[in-house]
Amino acid sequence: MSMVGNDLLNAIVKDKHILQADQILSQLHQGIREALQQKETQTNDGMDMALISLDLENKKLEFAGAKNPLIYIQKGEIHQIKGDKIPIGGEQREMERVFTSHEVDISQPTTFYLFSDGYQDQFGGKKGKKFMSNRFKELLFEIHEKPMEKQKMILEETLISWMGKEEQVDDILVMGVRV
Repeated sequence: MSMVGNDLLNAIVKDKHILQADQILSQLHQGIREALQQKETQTNDGMDMALISLDLENKKLEFAGAKNPLIYIQKGEIHQIKGDKIPIGGEQREMERVFTSHEVDISQPTTFYLFSDGYQDQFGGKKGKKFMSNRFKELLFEIHEKPMEKQKMILEETLISWMGKEEQVDDILVMGVRV
């Protein structure tokens, strides 16, 4: 799924020159459904995704999400924009899958994060519970002013400490950018 998605993303952006985040996700959804012949085979594999398009010249960030959110921090305040509650690929009951475009003004210093659900869904702690999204957002806010390399180290150490003897349950991806 990831390899098909990567190839389709490259074709959408490089060949078709589509740069709007919501349109990229819509095209990706259609491409996944066609590549996996989901209409004919009734396979319902899908993927969650958060995608941004940066316009540094005009100081704008455009976000669209398929289940995954965007977290960004400006002026000491944390903000979350939720993704749509629909995946890329998978079962489609609606006539057309439409993703929502969100724009963020990045004319002031902004740190933003895109991530899979793996960190929040990781079991651990004293009671073997999930890390959860609120704890994850608090951690991102606590570390957002630190250098990116230090943030990476803190995220890794926190996760390892949280997991204890628990096995990793899912892929984990956290990407942070400061503009």
